[in-house]
Amino acid sequence: MSDPAFALTRALREALLAHAPLTTLLGGAHVFDERPRGANPPYVAFVAHEVRDWSVQQQKAHEHFVTLEAMTARRSRADAQALASAIEAALDDAALTLDGHTLVNLRLIFWSVARMKNTDHYGATLRFRAATEPTI
Repeated sequence: MSDPAFALTRALREALLAHAPLTTLLGGAHVFDERPRGANPPYVAFVAHEVRDWSVQQQKAHEHFVTLEAMTARRSRADAQALASAIEAALDDAALTLDGHTLVNLRLIFWSVARMKNTDHYGATLRFRAATEPTI
């Protein structure tokens, strides 16, 4: 059986890359597993993935909290909000296929937009909650 966090991250990344409005805003397939060193924005990166046991009596399960960061190419709150909206459209309540696991649900918990310190860019931070169970 595969790791549920890895399976979820892979499915999330694939969904983001398949969402044409997002890749258009990003100017290509700029969705990374971590903040890329030296990469020019705009981009989306996975910045945190917390996993908790969500098991019930006879069923192993996991609760995931995944944090994404989107960086704009210029100093524009509107661009950051557009990225956040596109990410939400791609992932919120998406029916994703996971390797070795079943996605029970996927919901956006919050997003925020702010100017990034020491840069001329805005960023959006989004946090999703997902529940997974092993495929039997």
